[in-house]
Amino acid sequence: MKIRTYILLLSMAAIGGCTQQEEAKDTERVTAVKAAIVSLSDETVSSQYTGTLKGDRQAVLYSKIAEAVHLIRVSEGEEVFDGRVMIELDKYGPTSQFQQARSTFTIAEKNFKRIEPLYREGAVSESQLDIVRAEYDIARASFEATRKLVEIESPIAGIVTSIDVSVGDYLSAGQALATVASMDKLRVTFAINPSDAFDIEIGQTVMLTTHDGLQQEGHVTAVASSANPVTRKVDVKLEIDNADHKLRPGLFVRGELILKEMTNVISIPRPAVIELSGENFVFVAENGGAVRRKVELGTELDGHVVVRSGLSVGDTLIVTGQSYLDDGFKVRIISVADSK
Repeated sequence: MKIRTYILLLSMAAIGGCTQQEEAKDTERVTAVKAAIVSLSDETVSSQYTGTLKGDRQAVLYSKIAEAVHLIRVSEGEEVFDGRVMIELDKYGPTSQFQQARSTFTIAEKNFKRIEPLYREGAVSESQLDIVRAEYDIARASFEATRKLVEIESPIAGIVTSIDVSVGDYLSAGQALATVASMDKLRVTFAINPSDAFDIEIGQTVMLTTHDGLQQEGHVTAVASSANPVTRKVDVKLEIDNADHKLRPGLFVRGELILKEMTNVISIPRPAVIELSGENFVFVAENGGAVRRKVELGTELDGHVVVRSGLSVGDTLIVTGQSYLDDGFKVRIISVADSK
């Protein structure tokens, strides 16, 4: 019995000695890490948005009567002048009343041209002339109004951005036919997050790029005071000077809006930050060991984050290998770079 007890004590002592040796070995373990020297930098926060170019002046042509399309005189992409007839409807159709109005006007015009010289000769009275002239003016106005119902004109000078009907289509009243947009100035609307709207300034310059690489500067002209109830976004309107007609309405463009500019801030790689129990920490290297620091984070950047407190310029921030560290672990720095 005494021999067995003695052997057991020796075994326990041996095990205890091994454990102490392993703990000492762990304490002396050196972890290889990569580091960066914390420095100050200037940072820009921006976001990309997309939209479709429209003319600063833009008109949609509608049919005011139910009638068939007889002729389309223009094509998409064509430039038109103010008053250009773009689409003709059937003038002999059941609802156009064009022929009736033209006949009435022709008769009234002939009567007026017949009576007017007779009045100058004194063969008819002034009151008779006034009646014929009034009938002529009414018939002429009625015919012109009827003509415009079947000869649909562009109300502005610009480019035809879309034609939405074909020859032979029977239209309903109020149906959209085509769109014309001015060319000298264009506009685009970006829908942005409400939290970013406060950082947008009127007059701010934005470089716009089309899908095929064309670039043109635009300027912010308006920021909506409230969010769109449908999209829950805030509309930001931009105007583009397009005197050279390089861009055209209907083109899809993207633009980068600068939301915030910061100077002399500390920004570090986002992966260097470790989150524990809802708090953020980093490791810095001091005297060959790892020191855990609690940090307060600020604006998120592209792959980086601004640090408001917890780090100082010149600190050696551990950026790779920090996941294997604890406070006090020994480290060996294998490379050092700038924190940016």
